[in-house]
Parts: sequence; C-alpha cells; structure tokens
Amino acid sequence: MTITKDELTVKAAAAEAPAGPSRVTVATAADLRDLTMDPQLEVPAWADSWRKDNAPALVKQVEAYLDGMKDQAKARANGVASLGEITSGTYVGLDVISFSPLQAINLPPYAPSRIIASGETAVIQAVVFINPAVDVLQGFASPATVQLGLRTIRIRFESLNLSTVSNGPDFTVQGLLPSPAPTLLFVSFPFVAPNPGPNPALIETNVTVDIVDVAQPWAAMATRHLSRDPDPGFLGLPPEPPNQLLNNIPNRFLVYSK
Repeated sequence: MTITKDELTVKAAAAEAPAGPSRVTVATAADLRDLTMDPQLEVPAWADSWRKDNAPALVKQVEAYLDGMKDQAKARANGVASLGEITSGTYVGLDVISFSPLQAINLPPYAPSRIIASGETAVIQAVVFINPAVDVLQGFASPATVQLGLRTIRIRFESLNLSTVSNGPDFTVQGLLPSPAPTLLFVSFPFVAPNPGPNPALIETNVTVDIVDVAQPWAAMATRHLSRDPDPGFLGLPPEPPNQLLNNIPNRFLVYSK
C-alpha cells in the first residue's frame, strides 16, 4: 500500500501530538469551602498517602469510563444499538464507592483489615464521583460538575453495631463544592475502635451523599465497596484475592477486645 506525503505528514503529527489535559479533577474534603465535620476528626497522614498512591489509577479508570460514554453517545446519534444495550438513562451524575478499613499497623503499603482490636485506629475511605461529561440527549447539556458547582455536599458514614443493634460510630462531612465541582472527591473517616466488652462486635458502615441546597434532588449511596484485604481459603476452598469489588454486600468489620 502506498502512503502519500500528505498522509505521512498527518500521521507523524498525530503521533507527536502531546497528550491533552485530563478531564478528571481530584480533590479531598479539605478542599471544600465552609467545611464542617461531625465529630471533628483529623485524618492521619498515612491515610492521605494511600490516597495519593491510588488516585492515578482511579483517574485512569474514570478517563476510560468517559471514553465509553462518548462512544455510546456517538452510537445513539447514529441510531446504532447493540443487542440488549440500554440507549437512554445511562448518565450517572453522582455516585460514591467505599473501601474496607485500612490500618497503619506496619510500614507502607499499610495493611487492610476487617478484624480490628479495640483501641486501634482505622480509616474507612470513600470516593465521590461527579460526572464531567456532556450528554445532551440525556438532559446533561451542562455536566454534573457544572450543575453542582458552589452547591453544598454532605457525605455521611453511618455505622451500625449489628451485635448490639446500636448506632455509631458515625461521621459527617459537609462543605461547599468549588465551581466546577471536582470529578473525584476523596473523603476519609478515621476512628478508634471502641471496646466492645466481652463479646466481639460486628459493625456495618454505609456511605451516603446528598446535596443539601433547596431544590437540588441529588443523592447517592455506596452500593459497591472495594474489599482490600485477601480472604484466606477455608477447608480446601480457594482463597479470594485482595481488592475485590463487591456489589450490594455491606462494608462490615469486626472489633474485638484486645
């Protein structure tokens, strides 16, 4: 096949073009204006180092997701739909995912642990996703990151002691989003495991997100959580690897008296 001079010039220019800026912006709860926390807690430095180490992978995943959305929009515009494909209502403006507890009980990369001794510090983390994509056909000529700019967001970590059917520990972060809002918002819930007494306590933590401004019907809950620690095999059953994405399975951990 013969390549013309013009084709060669175009291909060379495309190969040498630098990568454009990422569409994905990242922030933490500390970046929110008028930030309030209940209770007032300080996030350990080691928890923030985990965020810095893992943010690039999440940004890459969001970029791939946005590329997929763009391809779907083109297919809808051309009247193309594959078998079983949902061609409307697929725009997710606001979402959240949580992570199983993390402890600094050794040197980095720090050990995930769903079995925690009383008096030990642990952190449960969540990532809020706000969609930066434009999708006119689904009603988002203005992306979610623009619509939620300068709105007050509230993230709640609601825990329930299943062993005693009692509330807590809970944690609430609330603050004003910048404009435009970040694509990824990292929030950490540090806590000291309470003494459960003679019997271990099984605790479940759910994460919810909502916009508190009047006439802003935005809300989400973490239906998925990433289980960071491996699950050992049992009686010949194969072990489960770490970093499993679990859907509709509660984020639970056990606290025992040390």
